[in-house]
Amino acid sequence: MWKISSLIAVMAGAIVVSAASPAQSASPVCGDRAKVIDSLSAKYSEQPVAVGVTASGGVIEVLKAPDGKTWTILFTYPSGPSCLVASGEAWQELEEKIKGPAA
Repeated sequence: MWKISSLIAVMAGAIVVSAASPAQSASPVCGDRAKVIDSLSAKYSEQPVAVGVTASGGVIEVLKAPDGKTWTILFTYPSGPSCLVASGEAWQELEEKIKGPAA
């Protein structure tokens, strides 16, 4: 929760947010994607590491710090705004396992 509160403080001048943090209300933290990415990069050194397109045309992105200490998941609506979905600490990459006949 400390990360969301810090992110709100950093992005207050760049994006429109509610007075309460997302943990305290149903209002998500949303704004212009470029500004959100810039804020996460400046504050936490997070960069996009994975991306996917949903069936509705939205884009989901995972950002993480190089050391994995922090991470964020963003959802960008087809209409434009990007919203913070989740954030946390201690990101870990999982080892990919070979599947199928070659395994």
